[in-house]
Amino acid sequence: MSDLLAQYRKRPASVPASAVITPPDEPDAYCAFATKDRVERLKIKLAKEATRAPGYNNLLEIVYDSNRGTNFVLNFNFMIVLVKGKNLQPVILALLAGTADYIQEFDSNFWKKPADDKSPFIESIEVVVMEKELGNLNSERPSL
Repeated sequence: MSDLLAQYRKRPASVPASAVITPPDEPDAYCAFATKDRVERLKIKLAKEATRAPGYNNLLEIVYDSNRGTNFVLNFNFMIVLVKGKNLQPVILALLAGTADYIQEFDSNFWKKPADDKSPFIESIEVVVMEKELGNLNSERPSL
């Protein structure tokens, strides 16, 4: 079911109306991402791993390949997310505006490859979790 009120919702000035994407009504259709007005967490849907949902407040930086739209990197406080695909410019705009609800890696076991060559397509998502060094937990108590 499509959002009937989507045309009346507020959008940041930097995001054109064409960049606002809602998932298709058909469950069999692949959609690389979706947007919402107010998003606190970005759902990262991986093909072969569990979905992650870090908060936007932990997103430090977005590194992307300018106008080519073939890859971008999300640097969080505790992990790095590497995304590769095609036509990713609308995804990047939504992430920059903080309105991307989810990004989704394509899985050929669930969906047919999209026929539209101009729609965003995420070929791979790689998550690298940074481990904090806890130091020496077995240190002895200093003598007084």
